Amino acid sequence: MSPRGEIPLREDELPRLYAELEAIGARVEGKRVPWRFGQPRPEELVVLTAQASRQDPRLLWVLVELLARHYDRFDPLKLRRALAGARWPATLGVAFEFARLVAGSAELDDVASFVLANVRPARNERFFLGTRAFAGPLARRDAEEALAEYLRWGYMSREEPISKELGSPAHGTLARQQRMNMLRRLAERPGDFTLGDYLEALRGRASRRQATRDLATATFLARSGTTRGARYRLRPRLVG
Repeated sequence: MSPRGEIPLREDELPRLYAELEAIGARVEGKRVPWRFGQPRPEELVVLTAQASRQDPRLLWVLVELLARHYDRFDPLKLRRALAGARWPATLGVAFEFARLVAGSAELDDVASFVLANVRPARNERFFLGTRAFAGPLARRDAEEALAEYLRWGYMSREEPISKELGSPAHGTLARQQRMNMLRRLAERPGDFTLGDYLEALRGRASRRQATRDLATATFLARSGTTRGARYRLRPRLVG
């Protein structure tokens, strides 16, 4: 079964995908309705799920948890071969990025490196299809504040698909340019703000040390007050 050309799934096929995932150990429930994909092997099902996650965001959460907890149930060579026929192979790269964050496993790192060895990133696309108004404010934020785990594979999103049931303190990460975009957006709000406000906006996606350095080096900010009580605001533009 090759996923190429068969994605996205029809809406009436999604319950079957959930049922198939449940059968291989995913923490979901589905319904065995008719679909076009026959009886896919587990590795083909993983690839199919990665593709379908672009139209159903919950599937990315499901796949990240499945890979983080049960990656050893899948044959890496079969997974790599199944991925070779995928329409959007880089989607599995995104799922592995977050699974690796959660698992913290050198073995999973090795599996991901082997499976994804020949996969090229996408071309700076929104990861999720049809979930944001085109060119709307939320779509703009997805692009300007995209997590590094998506950007490495040529996609853009702020979604952090790490379920609380995994019990992991892991968070997605923001590269410097994306942190600067977030910082400028914070500074453009009325009034001034503090380091604590910036850390709250980051929600664990950068360290306190990085946040402090960002505030010290952002040329568009003006600072007032002492180190501990410092407050920041957008620097006025010079005219003329």
